[in-house]
Amino acid sequence: MRAAFLIVLISAGVRYAYAQQALSPVEQARLFKELPTSTNREVEANARVLGDDDTTSDDSFGEQVILQSQPRIRAFVITGDASVFYTNNVALTPHNRIDDVFFVSNAGVSWTPVIAPHLEAQIAAHSSIFRYDKTSALDFQGLGLGAGLFWNPDHFSGVELFAHYDFIELIDRHSEEILRDHEFAIGAQKIFPLGRAHAFVAGASLMAGLAVPESAQRDQAGVFLAYRLQATRSLGVEVLYRFAGYFYNDPARTDRNQLLSVSAHYRLLEWADINAFFSFADNRSDDSAFSYDATTNGGGLSATVRF
Repeated sequence: MRAAFLIVLISAGVRYAYAQQALSPVEQARLFKELPTSTNREVEANARVLGDDDTTSDDSFGEQVILQSQPRIRAFVITGDASVFYTNNVALTPHNRIDDVFFVSNAGVSWTPVIAPHLEAQIAAHSSIFRYDKTSALDFQGLGLGAGLFWNPDHFSGVELFAHYDFIELIDRHSEEILRDHEFAIGAQKIFPLGRAHAFVAGASLMAGLAVPESAQRDQAGVFLAYRLQATRSLGVEVLYRFAGYFYNDPARTDRNQLLSVSAHYRLLEWADINAFFSFADNRSDDSAFSYDATTNGGGLSATVRF
């Protein structure tokens, strides 16, 4: 009886250790990708909701800042940023939390041509580097490519439809591949203006993924609500709440993920911003080893060049 009990304890310990290893850094990278912490505008479900400021200028302060009703003139965008963050749960685990400080650097380039009235395409490439202070074993870098379509038809109550594909590869500090992921997504979003300088944005998206290793493969369904305030010509604030379900096949499990974030950016120059950020993420899973909550905050500098 005692031997059987020990076997159960050992098995549970091995399973928990495996869960911790599986969560990081893949889940950390995925969580960070869904946060409005970067000026890197790869095609993703909420990228156009939060801070895609291609039309913003001193003359466009007010309604255009929120509605962005004018076609883009500058189709090519090059972005880069460097930020430092603190998190109270670097491994995204339910117990034995480790807090840490980590550095993130992003670089990206995108091309957004207007194909037809109310129809835009986007092709983007991006890279990122994550470096941790105390948990350097979690260091990784990522590469990605994406392509998508955005359609805002007339007489559709202002609803914008989008579809996109993303390829993501994560590599550890020893140049070993830890994730290769193909993501296909569709969704819709609508802007609800409240005045000349603020608005709500609501939307929903569905995503299907193909990943190596298969244990990291998941599908996703989510809804989000964002509030955006352009307080001055230089200062913008964004608040985002998102609820999503993650559906894994191997092993089969369902996660229910909630995310609340607040971000602010201040324009120093026409091409440079300073950013501050806070988020709280809560993940509840059918498998308790994958349940966690985490708080992250930090800030940095970003640059955007349009031509």
